Amino acid sequence: MILRDRLKRVHALAAAVRFVRALATPIGRGQLRAGSGLLQPAILTGMDRHPQLFALLQALLAGRTHPRLLSFGCSTGEEAFTLAHYFPHAAIDAIDANPACIAEARRAARSREHREVADRIRFLCATSPDAGTDNYDAVLCLSVLRHGALDVERPERCTALMPFARFAETVAALDRCLRPGGVLLLWGCNFRFCDTTIAVGYHAVPSPAKRPQTGPFYGADDRLLPVDSYADFVFVKSAR
Repeated sequence: MILRDRLKRVHALAAAVRFVRALATPIGRGQLRAGSGLLQPAILTGMDRHPQLFALLQALLAGRTHPRLLSFGCSTGEEAFTLAHYFPHAAIDAIDANPACIAEARRAARSREHREVADRIRFLCATSPDAGTDNYDAVLCLSVLRHGALDVERPERCTALMPFARFAETVAALDRCLRPGGVLLLWGCNFRFCDTTIAVGYHAVPSPAKRPQTGPFYGADDRLLPVDSYADFVFVKSAR
């Protein structure tokens, strides 16, 4: 018990450092206000952040020659550029609510580093996945439905920062964009997909190469749950 409490404090301190550093960036200082469709308030991204997840997605989409992918909450575009390398024949929509992030992503797309894949990526500034299409083979929402202040403060209720209803509404919108048999990736959330009403239309895919997500986690009543990890984050939509 003592060791577990110490680990929780270490994780909370690390989360606080990441959160503060992210908010200190020029784009982070220009973050949107909560009422404007904001989900994750900090800019945390990087190239090939989750190779195990991307490799698993490759395997799950192996039979689709020209898949359509959505990176929702794409930040400054690194996830979309990474996906373009993992899926050389994919068409990719990358959506973020922060106009500063989308401007930076479009600037990066013109750079020598990303020029070869940029023509397959469409960057859109929007608060909803409806800005893209409704026929994706895979939808990725990674480290978006998580609030840094929840990790740091671990309040008994999440209502003031990010209520469960916002998570459920966003996931339902992602579901509407995903074709039957498509793959939904939800990593780095403060909530569990199994607690949503649409989860019955999916089955989880084991991801042994990727460590479980760590908490805190909140339930449908916005209360802190007594769980420290959640191992399901790759889901396949039922064919119908």
